[in-house]
Amino acid sequence: MIKIILADDQPAVISGAQKYLNDLPGCSVVACVSSIDELATRLRDTPCDILITEFSMPINRIGDGCALLNRLNHDYPEIDLIVLTMLDIPAVLYQISTVGVRGLIHKSDEISELGRAIQEGTRSAPYIGKSVQRLLRKGPHGKLPTVREAEVLKMYVVGNSLREIARRLNKSVKTVGLQKSSAMKKLGLRNDIELGRYCCTMGRISHTA
Repeated sequence: MIKIILADDQPAVISGAQKYLNDLPGCSVVACVSSIDELATRLRDTPCDILITEFSMPINRIGDGCALLNRLNHDYPEIDLIVLTMLDIPAVLYQISTVGVRGLIHKSDEISELGRAIQEGTRSAPYIGKSVQRLLRKGPHGKLPTVREAEVLKMYVVGNSLREIARRLNKSVKTVGLQKSSAMKKLGLRNDIELGRYCCTMGRISHTA
């Protein structure tokens, strides 16, 4: 029997996933939690094989959005992770898919995608849900901004205007604007709203050497 812990701060998601998984042959939901503190407790006292978690729970207090997944993989290497999320930013979804999860499913997918992730996914070859596949095709395909592009984005998201950044870096406003646009394109971000959401979620902007 595959023992599963569900972690999500939306009761409707917990209820639907729990019913589906308990009806799935060979699976049993052994605990449901709605916060990181609850999750930490259940992981200590409730043995499980798979943790299905929402990436956007109140986890960002610990910094980098992937930090929780990396920490879980380090502290509980015997537990496989499946991420069930509403995130729709390709750059974030791409990074989640590379941290050793067994599956990555969007909440707009059919609930049966969870079953496929359990049956078909592995850490080396995670199962990617249909909606996530469509989002990933929009970018960023592993591309990262250059060092200078990342520097421009970091300065921009903390409130500096393109003109202020250009003055501080001794560049033209046009050059800085092009660097910002190039960085966002590589990350699969379509506008400043998505850029803000990306930075709030991931906690940092990575770059190529």
